[in-house]
Amino acid sequence: MEKDHEATLLVMDNDRLSLAIITSILSKHPPHLHVLNPIDNGKLAIQACTGHHPPDLLLADISMTDINGLTVCKTIRRDNMTTKILMMSSFDIGRYAQAAFDAGAQGIIHKDSPQTILTAVRRVAAGQPLSYEGIRFQTPRDSFLRIKEAKTRELSPREVEVVELWSQGYSLQEIGERLSLSPTTVRTHLQHSCDKLGAANNRALISVWMARQ
Repeated sequence: MEKDHEATLLVMDNDRLSLAIITSILSKHPPHLHVLNPIDNGKLAIQACTGHHPPDLLLADISMTDINGLTVCKTIRRDNMTTKILMMSSFDIGRYAQAAFDAGAQGIIHKDSPQTILTAVRRVAAGQPLSYEGIRFQTPRDSFLRIKEAKTRELSPREVEVVELWSQGYSLQEIGERLSLSPTTVRTHLQHSCDKLGAANNRALISVWMARQ
């Protein structure tokens, strides 16, 4: 009789010391996961997670030297709907939470304590996406489908004009005056753009739009 599949965990961090510590912690207190050899390179993480045998869970640092961790996440999610991705950072995660959601992650945590990491890894590995200040992260499949749909739903020329001005800091009133539209119509264009690009709200739309440029 074959043994049950043991879920695999890959850790990506460009800080060698941090990488060693986190890997050691997860190896000594495994949440029923097999910890793979860690990597300190975003390109290798993408290759590992888009290959024939991707890990079940990727614990990825945001601040990478070669490729930003959020870019790594979104690149993986465009092709992979099974690997769970948990982002982490030593900085204020509030700065990155929405971007992590947009990139298809299942959560984001601060690298402040072993218990924080263990608790989050256990939860995400069990198929339970995290939440952060109103942002409810999705499952790998749902985030994959959201990103895939967004890629096929392009903005109209008018929506592009509105979103471009919005990302530059113009108010609804100012955009309306420049484009001869009412503030209500501008708001409607922004909402349609959010729906098409998979942004949670108008503020998140700015980061999504900037990432596409």
